[in-house]
Amino acid sequence: MRRTALAALLLTAWFPLSATAASVTVRSGETLSDIANRYGVSVGTLMRMNGIRNPDLVQAGSRLQVPGPTVTAGSGRHRVNSGETLSSIASRYQVRSRDLMALNNLRNANHVEVGQTLRLPSNAVMPRPAFKPVAVTPIPGATEHTVAKGQTLTQIAKAYKLPVASLISINQLSDPNKVEVGTRLYLTDPSFQTAVTTQAQPATTKPVQAKAKPVQTKAAQTKPVQTKPVQAKKPVVKAKPVEAAKPKQTLAKSADWRTYGPLQVDWGNWQAMGGSQVVPTLNAQGQALYLAVNCSAKKINATGADGSWKTWEAPKNRFEKDLVKDRCQVKV
Repeated sequence: MRRTALAALLLTAWFPLSATAASVTVRSGETLSDIANRYGVSVGTLMRMNGIRNPDLVQAGSRLQVPGPTVTAGSGRHRVNSGETLSSIASRYQVRSRDLMALNNLRNANHVEVGQTLRLPSNAVMPRPAFKPVAVTPIPGATEHTVAKGQTLTQIAKAYKLPVASLISINQLSDPNKVEVGTRLYLTDPSFQTAVTTQAQPATTKPVQAKAKPVQTKAAQTKPVQTKPVQAKKPVVKAKPVEAAKPKQTLAKSADWRTYGPLQVDWGNWQAMGGSQVVPTLNAQGQALYLAVNCSAKKINATGADGSWKTWEAPKNRFEKDLVKDRCQVKV
């Protein structure tokens, strides 16, 4: 008895069990070799840790110390499918096979039953559910779109027949691969969404009196009132609100409509005003507005819903840059 106690004392000194070992109970019919295989250790290691001299004399119900901390079960579960092995299951959840064996009392790592439900360790990495794209149903005449769950920027652009690059530019997206659910995406440039209503008389807007002064040059002091740009709007005055979307029927026959992004520009009716050039324009909704280009400053402006001019800005979108380039390369 004294020798046995001494041996146990020496084994405890060699293996600090409180920090590096866990306790297991030997089941009926289980051998020391089975337990060693389950925990990935040698039979000799188990014998030394537990003071066993004969590996064939291990009684059912006795408790043995095994290396490593106790494995704790998490909330994850896995149902074994046909063709799966314990090793493939462990690899899928990034855990060790021996941890699965310990949690589920498996004696043989090479044998798992189809349909068997296995408990997974708390450190198991659960795979993410497969992405299920949601179809985008375009709304005719819409100027914006709210991103729904499962929708991507590519799907939205394809549904509205727009280049993905245009959506990125218009909405100033820093990361097109991360568009959050609920985000409102503009389908056209918002700076041109609001314009003069077709019910307002164009003569009352008086763009000449708006005194837009993008660049203080001598040309800006040449009394733009004398250019009488109001006369260029006479065809628009006669247009009925319902027919605003049909420029060829409501405006002068000499009109030369050109498309720039969401805008229809009457290219044949450019007028000089205060060092800039002004042209009648229709937005995406068929509403009338005035567009101004200052070639010396390379900037663009437009009238708002109240007929007053907005601020001068450098072209941001591709169609704005093309418009300024096409106009400014023409010799006036």
